[in-house]
Amino acid sequence: MSKNNNIKNIKELLKSSVSIKDFKEILKLKPDTIIGIDRISGEMLIEKGINNIEDLAKQTVENPIEIKRILPQVLLKWIKIAKLIDKLVNQQLKKEKKLLLIGLDNGGKTSILAIIQERFSITKDLLPTRGVKREKLDFFGFPIISWDLGGQVVYREKMYFNRPEIFFSEADLILYVVDSQDTDRFAESANYFRQVLKSLEEIDEHPPIVIVIHKSDEDTRKTHQWQKNVDTIKNKFDAVFSIFKSFTGKYCDTSIFQKETIMQMFSIALKSVSDTSEIIEHILEDFTEKIEGKGTSIISREGLIFGSYTQSKTDDKLIHNTALILQTLSNFHCSIGLKRENTMTLDFPMNGFTIQGEKLFEYSDLQIPVYLWLLSEKPEKLYEKIDYFKEQISPLINLFL
Repeated sequence: MSKNNNIKNIKELLKSSVSIKDFKEILKLKPDTIIGIDRISGEMLIEKGINNIEDLAKQTVENPIEIKRILPQVLLKWIKIAKLIDKLVNQQLKKEKKLLLIGLDNGGKTSILAIIQERFSITKDLLPTRGVKREKLDFFGFPIISWDLGGQVVYREKMYFNRPEIFFSEADLILYVVDSQDTDRFAESANYFRQVLKSLEEIDEHPPIVIVIHKSDEDTRKTHQWQKNVDTIKNKFDAVFSIFKSFTGKYCDTSIFQKETIMQMFSIALKSVSDTSEIIEHILEDFTEKIEGKGTSIISREGLIFGSYTQSKTDDKLIHNTALILQTLSNFHCSIGLKRENTMTLDFPMNGFTIQGEKLFEYSDLQIPVYLWLLSEKPEKLYEKIDYFKEQISPLINLFL
């Protein structure tokens, strides 16, 4: 059931004056927001300790609470409606992923979120996040709850680590951001990360972790100093992982001036919380071998990489960077009124291969196009197996998160 259907079904059970802004808030609404419960009956329920829809849903159908002046069959109907609302809300919440964005102040956390939401104009003017900024975002058609934890010392010491169950519990994914250029704070950042893992261990939470080596700008990457900084960061963070052996992490370097690096980082991160990513990549490997290709990848219009298979690191960089650039070019063409092409091809005749993007289908309620990208010396073989491949992949893409 899609998010829009859930909202529609819940609205039909609530009074028309009720505005739904956040699914989590629905269960905290007063009982009389449900259709059929008048204000006086609502007050009676509150007097009995049923303060909201969630409390009403907890009543058992077999042995409900007794309230004078409310007929048992009427009360039973209200309880069943509350239980249905509770079910619909929880169905939606299970689909949402809680993403924790953590790191020291001025590390670039909020700028990363701004880039991923294509809010380029405000990235230079963002102020340090004070406390916690909680946002409900739509990443590539998937619902994500992002918790941007401000990195100032006062918040770390007085908020996060005093009540870790509030901030760190039920996290599906942690992105820990390190400023690759701030050498004076590498030790402080690693120590903060150690405190984060300690808090997670205390509440028995073990989400996937991605260490984001940020501000790795293109000109900086070419310097010996940058590589030295990256090696230092990995050494310090690997040392922390060695203390807390139940945690593992991946490293990604990003720059706000190269959007593709952030898209690739998010793709790696989201695949780590997907139950279907391994299946997708297994199918891609089998498909690539059958059509005698050198590499394949499935990428959404916005740049989310669902899965890929390549025979070498060079092929991996070649297919992904080319695909992301060509899709960006296609998005520009659409923005000026051109129709989006179903096939995009770039030939390398002197090198003897072709990179080709083929639209497979559209996914989510937003109807986002998904492309299969192929690196091959024999691109014509793609069409021998493409229909069967679509049948295998389509349901998995819709179950990606």
